[in-house]
Amino acid sequence: MANLQITAKLRSVVKLRNPRHARPATASILVCVWLSLHGHAALLDATGWQTGVPLQTAAGQDEFGSSSAEDNTGNSNQNKPGKESAKPHLASPGRETKSNNDIKTSEVPTAPQKTSDNAEPTLNPEQQVQIDSLIRQLSAPNFSQRESAATELLQIGAPALASLRKQLELSSDKETQIRITELIKLQLDGQIEIQIQDFMAMKPVNFEGWPEIRLILGDDTIATRALFVQILRTHPTLPASMQRNYTNRDRSIALESVIETVQKQRLKKAPTTTDAFALLLPLIYPDFVMPEECGELVISILQSNTATTLRKDIQFSPSFRFLLGQWIKQTSLADREDVLFYGMDWDLPQCQLLAKKTILDEKDASPAVLALCLQALAKFGKLSDVAAISTLLADKRPASRPLTTTRGTITNQVSDLAIAAIACIYGVELEDVGFTGVSQDPRFGFQPREIGFPKDAPEQRKAAEQMIKAILDASPPVVPQPGRPPIGPR
Repeated sequence: MANLQITAKLRSVVKLRNPRHARPATASILVCVWLSLHGHAALLDATGWQTGVPLQTAAGQDEFGSSSAEDNTGNSNQNKPGKESAKPHLASPGRETKSNNDIKTSEVPTAPQKTSDNAEPTLNPEQQVQIDSLIRQLSAPNFSQRESAATELLQIGAPALASLRKQLELSSDKETQIRITELIKLQLDGQIEIQIQDFMAMKPVNFEGWPEIRLILGDDTIATRALFVQILRTHPTLPASMQRNYTNRDRSIALESVIETVQKQRLKKAPTTTDAFALLLPLIYPDFVMPEECGELVISILQSNTATTLRKDIQFSPSFRFLLGQWIKQTSLADREDVLFYGMDWDLPQCQLLAKKTILDEKDASPAVLALCLQALAKFGKLSDVAAISTLLADKRPASRPLTTTRGTITNQVSDLAIAAIACIYGVELEDVGFTGVSQDPRFGFQPREIGFPKDAPEQRKAAEQMIKAILDASPPVVPQPGRPPIGPR
């Protein structure tokens, strides 16, 4: 009950900051509205308190702002090189501290700090005594006294945060720790919501990770800011981890949290556009290793209506396609069929590299996987890929089930699909090679079940093989060099 009352009072404080709620009914309400619009700064000035406490700045902004010219976009007037970056507050092993009751202080929301010298408010002794007295009253046996102290601390706001955090570490009382943790969270949540209002009004608010994520999402618009806010609210640890001064380990920890959240929500609803971008954003960093669960979730998104919506979205479709291109490079052989299918469906040229690598390096690849590889090379392939495809001209394994047609039963082999892929790369019509009534498919190179020869006419297959051999003799393919570097982020 106490927690609910504290939350209700915080909401009323946040609402007062919005001028739409102001009603000039009485003098007292006008005073409250005036105080709310100007924050608690005027009240603190009137009582001798010092203000100037920052709301939020982006850790790593100085480093970002002093980078190359093409990266120095978005909130550039906020980036002042030469200042020290704020300390990252993303929870990760090695950054955790514990209280006497093993409460992790990294689990308590911490206010993002400015890089200026006055990041913490300076309090005189009387003010500090008042805050300390209110914090002690959070442990009072009387409920009304605890409630009154919590309300006053919320009204004081940011100047009380340092003392609250210090007391959280020192306190051995579990209930007091819970009350302090909730007060810190409520105070910061209120600040963030006010910042979000300014952010969505296109004001230069320095949210951590916004400059880096904006470069992926595109132009600084209402839509890109709205998507960023959704990511911040749904997956709060991810934006900060996207800063350049963070490590891939930090991003892995944040992505694990995203995966856990999406997996829990899948029982109730399909992953959203927000989830889709959150799962893929860390892949833009070199050497970042994607967890296997991430690949499975991305495939589930590509199978859902979310992917259909994203494909039609003029603003976000290019960004999503770029991220999918990074995702393709790290997918496993177990997902290769789905990855190549959706990669071709989304017209991603990275399929060409993945298909070639699969043919050359995956000796246990099934005919079904090889069929999709050959389709991808028929669509995206180059002359330099023909040598890899030629290694399959001797593969007589069935590529698909026999197809009954008016021309009889059509059977196909992996070698038949290899013939079709080579013909497509050399610009030879499939029907001219011997695949009667078959043409190239603009989305998937060709349809494997259409590629084949009548079961009772083996001479047609032999004629096609001889034609391809003649083409290769006239224009020999480039032999792939050994020791090829693995496909991955560069």
